[in-house]
Amino acid sequence: MKYCAPLFAALSLSLMSACGSGGTPAPTDYSSLKQIKPGQDTKIETDLKVNVVFVGYRQAAPGQVTTARQVDLQDFRNTLPASYDTIARIPSAYGRTEYTGNKFNYNYNYVFADQAFEDKFFTYLASAGKEQPLTVLQKAYNCQATDEEGNYVTDCAAPSNLITRPITGNLEIDAPSTENWLADHASELGIQKDEYTVFLVNWYDRPDFKFHSYTKTGEAETDTGFKFGERASRRMIAWGGGYQQGEGPQRLWFYDLSANPDPWTNAYDVVNSDVDGDGEPDVRMPPVWEYGTRKNNLGTARQVSADLAKTVRYTALNLLFTPSPIYRAELTPPELPDEIELRLNVDQGAKAAEVEQVLKPQLVEDRVKVLQPFAKFNTVVDRAPLEGDLRDAYNCFFVIEAEDICSPEYADIFGEPLFRYNVQDLRSDYAGLPAGSNRYIVPTYLFNDDVDPASGLLGIAIDDGETGTQSLVYSFTSPGLEGLYGLTDTTVHEIGHHFSLSHPHDGYDSEEDLSYGASGPFLFVNSGDQSASVMSYIDLTFSFGQFNLDSQYRYLTAAYLNNSGAILEIARRAGKTAQLAPTAVSADNLFVQAQAEYDAMNYYRAADLGHQAYRLVLDAARQNGVEVEGYKWYQNLSGLSKANAQPRVAKNHLPQRGAVIFPEETPYQRALRLSQ
Repeated sequence: MKYCAPLFAALSLSLMSACGSGGTPAPTDYSSLKQIKPGQDTKIETDLKVNVVFVGYRQAAPGQVTTARQVDLQDFRNTLPASYDTIARIPSAYGRTEYTGNKFNYNYNYVFADQAFEDKFFTYLASAGKEQPLTVLQKAYNCQATDEEGNYVTDCAAPSNLITRPITGNLEIDAPSTENWLADHASELGIQKDEYTVFLVNWYDRPDFKFHSYTKTGEAETDTGFKFGERASRRMIAWGGGYQQGEGPQRLWFYDLSANPDPWTNAYDVVNSDVDGDGEPDVRMPPVWEYGTRKNNLGTARQVSADLAKTVRYTALNLLFTPSPIYRAELTPPELPDEIELRLNVDQGAKAAEVEQVLKPQLVEDRVKVLQPFAKFNTVVDRAPLEGDLRDAYNCFFVIEAEDICSPEYADIFGEPLFRYNVQDLRSDYAGLPAGSNRYIVPTYLFNDDVDPASGLLGIAIDDGETGTQSLVYSFTSPGLEGLYGLTDTTVHEIGHHFSLSHPHDGYDSEEDLSYGASGPFLFVNSGDQSASVMSYIDLTFSFGQFNLDSQYRYLTAAYLNNSGAILEIARRAGKTAQLAPTAVSADNLFVQAQAEYDAMNYYRAADLGHQAYRLVLDAARQNGVEVEGYKWYQNLSGLSKANAQPRVAKNHLPQRGAVIFPEETPYQRALRLSQ
């Protein structure tokens, strides 16, 4: 499918029309170029090896009637995709699919671990863990009952007769250490640790099995010091995307159905078909010992093989290894920014905590600049009291009070008054920049209030309401969340969205052309949150992990390639082809090198070479009088009217929100979280 934006979003109307009609053939002066395609959208296509390793599972013979916990590889081959073509998810919700220029052709390598590896691994788990009391959610699994108020019963006289086996122990094992052990021993299975690998683990069918869960307790919320990893809701069955200090990249994710059962996907409830209350049956994975049971629960006559394949496809591949971005990584095509300013506008309630207690500006910059590593960063903090017209707009957004400021002409649930107020502020910020500046301002508004909106909303990175371009970033504190969340980590999360990244629990399936989130038939993909990423809702990591960085550098490599082509096309239409042709050849040679690094999974190096090539083209264009200007979404904007807002709901592309408390949340907070 052809598209113009984002590559040509900033070109003249005449050029946009030409793009829409299919463009013109590349001129002969550019005919020797191998990578850059002036006037065309280009994809970096690569073959990508993906290892699927079974530890504790056994392979079924072809045509064999399998037991509940045997694996039929035909299920995997029928379920897993052959390829993936990434899109910019929110821009694509506005009427035309917008590809990023990254396509993967998967080469699967299926490995069944041998007895020696399994013995060594499960011996490690037994020795690395520490016995702890059962968590409240493990007790809830044993009871399978709710009280009159709908709360799970955790103290029952006897285990429910609806489960196959009650949980009688809780060996807690450090998840990052387990990931590192698998990375360090992957070579014993013929696998390199820098290859994308899913380890599918089953300890249950061994005599040395122990009921267990995985933890990550060492990292605390930046501003409050609260350790979410100590909560029962953060006992995990999966982990990956981390790295070892001083080591090369490791790209693995393990998924252990013999652990817990998983609190994060509500797998402790094996009776209710619709735990998230969205009106449709959930698909979630029960603990492995429930598969094939005759009990009347989620595991009745169920085979594990198909569920593992779904997890590999819809979680590991689509959300972790090769995800689609939520926004365009290039920010202002085709002239990408040389400088990025984090403009942190702190709006302070009269009785709120001091800003220094809830915000670490330099830490925000240090964490997010890895997503745009070739731009120069600076951070500005502006403070203002939360009062007057701003207070009115803020109150309207949270519906704290219903007054005339909440105009019925606009979809106020999308923050129209607040959006308009801040767009005016942003225009003023840009007007104050020096003439000719190529600085990009990340318009971030941080509300440190003393009034509790009782919404559970911590942050939001919205689009412009018209083209799906990223626009404003919001972060909120709330007295109701005091002691849990400050502004620093939420702001990093939301700027992560603004710079392109999605959550690891919602995304897009390329072959099915399907956008989905963690609810109903895809509730099980909440397991993607069990990975090393500040983009997760699980609040165990507050920086960007290996999967995040891989994805971002791939997006940037494709962005540099396509925007170089866009600039060369502008030059051709300006009659400057001959002047730019020598530079185009030099840049193209750099992109040939970038493709080689990309194929070798050296994604940062590929992006670096792509950036060098792009700068050659842009500088040559400017030197020859070719006008190249970045797209500025805020200049001609009518706002978030109802007409613009409603399609965003219909296409299930709501603005991305930061973490909310889970599962200790109200029904409204839960509905808000699941609406992502």
